[in-house]
Amino acid sequence: MTKSAKPKGMDYFSRLAITITARWKNLLSVLKAYFKRLLFPIYLFPTKLLTYSTYYFLKFLIKLLFALVGLIIDCIIFPFKSLKNFLKSLVYLIVAVYLFFSLLVIGDYMTRQYGSWAKFFCGAGVSDKLKKSVVRIVGGNMEGSGFFISENQVLTNFHVIADEPSPKIIFPDGKFTTPSRIIGDADADLALLFVDDKYPDLVYPLPDQISFSDNEPLLSAGYALGTDIKGNATVLKGNYVDYRTSKYSPVGYVQTNISLVKGMSGGPLVDQCGSLVGVNTMGLAGLSLFITAFRNTPVYTGDELNADMSSS
Repeated sequence: MTKSAKPKGMDYFSRLAITITARWKNLLSVLKAYFKRLLFPIYLFPTKLLTYSTYYFLKFLIKLLFALVGLIIDCIIFPFKSLKNFLKSLVYLIVAVYLFFSLLVIGDYMTRQYGSWAKFFCGAGVSDKLKKSVVRIVGGNMEGSGFFISENQVLTNFHVIADEPSPKIIFPDGKFTTPSRIIGDADADLALLFVDDKYPDLVYPLPDQISFSDNEPLLSAGYALGTDIKGNATVLKGNYVDYRTSKYSPVGYVQTNISLVKGMSGGPLVDQCGSLVGVNTMGLAGLSLFITAFRNTPVYTGDELNADMSSS
């Protein structure tokens, strides 16, 4: 009687299973021996760990170095092996040069549009927050804009509330309140209005320091033409031009190409990410100046103020 032959497929998979099992057992035994040598005696474990780590790290670096050197040599030799290789190398070089200069153009565009690569992903929602956060400052003879620098403190220009002991702070939703205290600095043209309630969601905190890239995009918000025009705050976009100082003022100014109009005084100037950098102050024919906003601005603390308007 002849024996029935086993299917060849079964023989192959059986051998494969046996091979895998054998290699797995061999790997486990190697790992077991390795960790046994590494862990015991236990008092030598820190020394062995440092030694082994250093050894394998240096081994990896040496292999990587040789691989890079070999790759460079192959790249140098490759174009000269044949005319076909030379033409291929020429095409690759042209593509690489094109991609390099394309990246330079993209980088220049990103810098002009966003100020820096870091500010590329943070511009969403900045304009909407400005419209929901900037408040109107309305007095008897003057109108302007303002914004919260803390939960209960609104910053604006001094000339907006000058000679007005009881201005109204009107919120974007139409509600209003009267400040309980007003302090200001006429020389710096800044005033701080204190309210009894707290509005943490509307705050634009004063930064510790500010810096600008050439031609960096900036956004200014305020109520153009005051209460003569109803609706949300106007948000204007422009670019940083330069930093200015005046012998008649203790503060510095950010110059931009934004065209400020009446009613926007006292509103915030922010960067592409929505961080406060200045206060709307004055504008003429496409050239506007904004008081720089950071923590040593003269109006930030009551101890540094030159005038107390609450007694007016």
